[in-house]
Amino acid sequence: MAEEDYSVNKLMRNSVRFADLYNGTVFRGKQVLKPEDLSDVPDENGIAIVGLDGKRRLIRRSRDVIKKASFGAYFVLLAEENQDKVHYAMPVRSMLYDALEYTEQVEALKRRHRERGDILEGDAFLSGITRDDRIMPVVTLTVYHGAKPWDGPRSLYDMLEMDRDSKEWEALKEVLPDYRLNLVELNNMQHLERFRSSLQPIFTVLKYNCKDKRKFYEYLENHREELRKMDDDSVRAMLALLGEQKRLLRMLELPGGEGKERMDVYNAIDELIADGKEEGKAIGLELGQKRVNELILLLARAGRTQDMIRAAGDRQYQEKLFEEFGI
Repeated sequence: MAEEDYSVNKLMRNSVRFADLYNGTVFRGKQVLKPEDLSDVPDENGIAIVGLDGKRRLIRRSRDVIKKASFGAYFVLLAEENQDKVHYAMPVRSMLYDALEYTEQVEALKRRHRERGDILEGDAFLSGITRDDRIMPVVTLTVYHGAKPWDGPRSLYDMLEMDRDSKEWEALKEVLPDYRLNLVELNNMQHLERFRSSLQPIFTVLKYNCKDKRKFYEYLENHREELRKMDDDSVRAMLALLGEQKRLLRMLELPGGEGKERMDVYNAIDELIADGKEEGKAIGLELGQKRVNELILLLARAGRTQDMIRAAGDRQYQEKLFEEFGI
């Protein structure tokens, strides 16, 4: 999944799309975050701890994407973590990420006082910061793009071995803070109209591909020009996230990709998708598309670009290739 993770991370590092992700989910379509108000910050934090055995250990974690946002008169750290599989300890993992961010901010305040030569006394000496020092809020979105529905915990409470109907739990939860996972499930996205960047067509295609194949092909047909005008990072991420169709990514990286050959390949892809729909009417939509996808993959691997282009416009030649490859 390295290719998929890389493509999605690169997609989300773009400030326009990152702001759109938060505006479309956290802020329910309101344009609260502006791309120009976002700035990059270090994506790796760590802390050294001393265990019970007296040994010093370093806990280090790297974020997928994190940005500093101007939020009115204040600043906020906003992060995004990508998951292609269900992580059954994700609330604890997310909590650790956020705790390291807060710890790093506290350490930065300590360093600032030392560099300025501030003399801290009393309680301030113990903590290394003053009563008036403040840190920025940290928010993390977990973006899940796996094939199956998320069946993992959505909060720290979900992971605890406690009887929720017991009197002990009623007493304990008064002093035990929960930690809720901010989960975004791409295959079950609602209110897609809230997104204004290329995230809208990407999320729409992903949802239909998972939920309704007919709507998937209809959307491809009705929004063909819009999809073909997307930037390269968006195209790569969409194809990688689609899983079965990510094989087409290699076809978009052929030599001469900026000229006629790239356009011919785009047209071939369009027509082959259309052929898959037509064949699906007779032998089943998914089976027909599976045959076409397999043919595309085999031709791409063999470097037979011209055969692929010819097959797109010549159904008899396409059938001949099916027979040649035993599809």
